[in-house]
Amino acid sequence: MTPKKLINIPKITRSSIREIPKTWQSLNKTYLQTSTKKEILQLNAIAILVGILAGYTAIGFRYLIGFMQNYILHDQIDWNLISPVEHVRGYGIFFILPGGLLLSTLITYFFAPEAKGHGVPEVIGSIMTRSGRMRKRIVALKALASSITIASGGSVGREGPIVQIGSAVGSTLGQFLHLDPKLLKTLVGCGAAGAIAATFNTPIAGVIFAIEIIVLELKTKSFVPLVISSVFATVVSRYYIGNEPAFIVPNHTLVEPNELIFYLFLGVVAGIFGVLTIKVVYGLEDFVDGLKIPFWLKPILGGLILAAISIQFPQMLGVGYESVTHVLLQHYDIYLMAFFVLLKIFSTSLTLACGGSGGVFAPSLFIGAMLGGSVGYFAHLYFPETTAGYGAYALVGMAALFSATGRATFTAIVILFEMTLDYSIILPLMFACVTADQVAWAISKDSIYSLKLKRNGLNFVNDISVNVMAITLVRDIMTTEIHHAKDDMTLLEAANLLYQHDHSIIPVVDEDNRFTGVLNKHQLEQSILNSEQMSVKDAQQTFHAVVRSDDTVLNAITKIEKTRDPRVIVIDPKTQQLVGIVSPIDFVRLSSTEG
Repeated sequence: MTPKKLINIPKITRSSIREIPKTWQSLNKTYLQTSTKKEILQLNAIAILVGILAGYTAIGFRYLIGFMQNYILHDQIDWNLISPVEHVRGYGIFFILPGGLLLSTLITYFFAPEAKGHGVPEVIGSIMTRSGRMRKRIVALKALASSITIASGGSVGREGPIVQIGSAVGSTLGQFLHLDPKLLKTLVGCGAAGAIAATFNTPIAGVIFAIEIIVLELKTKSFVPLVISSVFATVVSRYYIGNEPAFIVPNHTLVEPNELIFYLFLGVVAGIFGVLTIKVVYGLEDFVDGLKIPFWLKPILGGLILAAISIQFPQMLGVGYESVTHVLLQHYDIYLMAFFVLLKIFSTSLTLACGGSGGVFAPSLFIGAMLGGSVGYFAHLYFPETTAGYGAYALVGMAALFSATGRATFTAIVILFEMTLDYSIILPLMFACVTADQVAWAISKDSIYSLKLKRNGLNFVNDISVNVMAITLVRDIMTTEIHHAKDDMTLLEAANLLYQHDHSIIPVVDEDNRFTGVLNKHQLEQSILNSEQMSVKDAQQTFHAVVRSDDTVLNAITKIEKTRDPRVIVIDPKTQQLVGIVSPIDFVRLSSTEG
């Protein structure tokens, strides 16, 4: 919501603080009755456009990967994806993989650093720090860098890039229409929901992913546009690529209730390996970043290592869905599946660490399928009459591993169901996913998304229950027209200013408008009586409830809890100049927009 310009700082008393709940209810009622109908209709109409654009963007990205991969690895001009496992380049892969990673690195290094990596944390970061504003160039550059990485054999997925691309589409459209920051965040979520829905033919999972990972709220005002965007993106996708599930699997079912013991074990193992995956991804990234060699040499060395691996194990090339299908159909042996768990973790981590651009969702499915297949193989070997084949465990393992890495359990359950359309396995799927999530959480509180944000200095709480305060910046709600005193004023001049506007406190700034302290009414009266203190600079007091304009509202509330002062002074993070003030009425106004 655009900050309303207030002429005066509200006078704060204990009684006014106690009146906040009543004021909240009144403002909320007024808001719902007068100002939201037109806004909601406009947002829903824009969500249709975002969904259509996200759908075409997802399809275009898919075809771009197919065209580049088929031409590079198969010497064919074909827009449909052909498995990279049976590529015709032979030892030429030693030139293709390093070259692809190098080109992707150069694109992100010089033109769009935020296009490096797996994409989803960058979207979350844009919401947390820039109110959902993303650079327009991300749409093209992320698509180009990721398609080059995947087409040349990089061991990453396409879901992270398409989420970032779709979110950038929503952000770009919102910025073009000069929308309020709160609405802009919703459009970013609409782009993400539409992108996931279109690329995987999973309209429900697209919405849930946006709620659970991107917008972090379940409110009617944001939920409806997410659904609309997902529906229209899916319509576009199905028109071009049909309505087939991503994986064709045999019918699986829970053989008997006792079999849940084995799925419990699978959930525990998936939780452990999920944390291992996270640790290896960022551990290898730190190792590569610490190498004292030119940045352009890192993708070349990493590409050579990946090429050497692919000569013996071409299953590590690209997204890897064909290998997942083989496990689901029970065409792999136990030794290969167990080995591929570790090899895929290393290959994906190395691709990302050396400058590749791609997602971690598809690798999570690959690792989970191999892990689940390995557990199921032994379960069925020793208890053949009471357990399903290992393909069922591979299917459940896919979702369980993503639950452990992404901590998006609801998304994992629904997306695997929609990608396979196999409802008969839903009970062990749910049980293993929540088990994996809890085991991973017990070991490490960070997901593969939140850890990257944490490393960048952002405190991301991956929980739908997080309210709007956690994803709104102070600058979006602060009052910018404030009265302040100069530190070279006399006390009488400051007193006149304070009493003229009936303030209980007044901020003090220096000649460069940098915040230096505050004067309060009682202290000012005492200072005037003291003939030795005749300047504001001498009489001002230190004020601790100070935040930066790019802090979240949740941080501002934390300041209030610590200082017990209901007002928060806002300064510019670079110049330290006074730029605003936040009072309880601003928090109430923000809260009244929820729902």
